[in-house]
Amino acid sequence: MEDKEKKNVVSAGDNLTDYMETVIADLEKEGKFPAAHVYRSVLRSFTRFWNTPVSMRSDPTSVPNVLAPIQDVFTPERLKEYETWLTECECSPNTISTYMRTLQAVYNRWMPPSMVDYNPVLFKELYTKVESRTKRALTAEQMRQLETTEFCVLSLPQQRVLACFMLMFMLRGMPFIDLAHLRKQNLQGRRIVYRRHKTGKLMVVDVPPDAFRLLQKYRNRAESEYLFPILNEASPGKERYHLYQDTLRRFNRELARLMKKLLPGVSVSSYTARHTWATLAYHSGTPLGLISQSLGHSSIRVTMSYLKPFDAEVIDKVNRQVIALVKGSKKKKVDSINMLYGTLLR
Repeated sequence: MEDKEKKNVVSAGDNLTDYMETVIADLEKEGKFPAAHVYRSVLRSFTRFWNTPVSMRSDPTSVPNVLAPIQDVFTPERLKEYETWLTECECSPNTISTYMRTLQAVYNRWMPPSMVDYNPVLFKELYTKVESRTKRALTAEQMRQLETTEFCVLSLPQQRVLACFMLMFMLRGMPFIDLAHLRKQNLQGRRIVYRRHKTGKLMVVDVPPDAFRLLQKYRNRAESEYLFPILNEASPGKERYHLYQDTLRRFNRELARLMKKLLPGVSVSSYTARHTWATLAYHSGTPLGLISQSLGHSSIRVTMSYLKPFDAEVIDKVNRQVIALVKGSKKKKVDSINMLYGTLLR
């Protein structure tokens, strides 16, 4: 029975291209178009690596398209070669991590952990960390500047972009994809009840007064299922996914233009609102577990990748306070180091 199961799984594809194309097709049938997009990008990248001779990998050129036998792909040596090639191609650490984690997911499909030949440490020496090298959070002062912007001096398109950004922040760092896909039925009184687009996790978000005023002013007044006029009606499937991708690119372009006016020299994208909410919550002393739950993350590890570290001067100030407490020169009692962080950051 075990041998039969092994044969059915392992023989599903004799080369990486055929096998991954099957996986991609399954993901698209399930409506998981973002994941399918990533898998296709990884397949293109690995195929280019596989078809580039070792002597030419620093300068890839057109070479014959040779399919990669899947059993030759999932070896420690070959995967390390691919990781090195990605580094030499100047891919970012996050890109390398995404590609390696995607291949790990493919391996786990092709060779499930229950199989005799499954190698649990195959990806141990490869870079699969989830972290953000560029912390995209704004400071509390910068957010206050955006919050106090006079909307009347902005054009209507600029008002809508700023309103979306502020709503994403005030709705517990809601991702743009979730905001864009909110239906009118998701607004239930003063709460928004929806499922995260990425994970399907149920989210219940209270709408604060300031956010509710923005919501009421910039909500979709047309005959549309969407709560906000971000997406147009579209057929389900790939068409809707491509429509969203185009909308996201336009939004980020408009947001960048607006921030040149409001926060010159500061790089901002749609995800900045989410990173900012997480970082400000963290710096105010909110427990990591609560932040993770608020964002709808699957683990605290993911949440940590969002957070911008404390500035050096804040850490130095904490150090001086701790030393002062030990010396007894400060008589003020603190219940915990989290309270100390919160006091310093007020």
